[in-house]
Amino acid sequence: MPKRKKAPELTFQQHIADFLVREHKYGVLEQADITDTEHFIAEDHLWAFLKATQADTLKKLEDDYGTDAREEVFKALRKELEHTPLWMLFRQGLPVRGLEFRLYYPKPRSSESVAAKLYDKNRITFRPHFYFHDGAASCIATTCDCKTCPHFCSPLHKYHA
Repeated sequence: MPKRKKAPELTFQQHIADFLVREHKYGVLEQADITDTEHFIAEDHLWAFLKATQADTLKKLEDDYGTDAREEVFKALRKELEHTPLWMLFRQGLPVRGLEFRLYYPKPRSSESVAAKLYDKNRITFRPHFYFHDGAASCIATTCDCKTCPHFCSPLHKYHA
């Protein structure tokens, strides 16, 4: 029986994935990391980013909401995403119960900037072979987290399985 040739889309997808890891040192997400399948959020990664970069603000939220602080962050994020584009949240931050959380630190313009200390905490990761449901068909996409943490995914390449 002849060996089956890999679909051109999968070959292309693997080529992109190998390049991102080899040349840009991007991390790779696992499918299970994306716990919110409606908004494609890697919640544990976002939570770890917030803890690493904004511990004082998170402590204030935890003082008021205890163990529910994490849920308050994700509830606020989902609510904001109903009417605010994700890129705006990256740019302006996420309001949560009167506190402001940064989801991304841009490249600093000066060494005095807050972003200068936290810019290195940004991570860009991607998920090859990301499966999601699109109407009646399952789709596969190579996704790239377009920011600091691998919290959110946006398709780079998509085809129907």
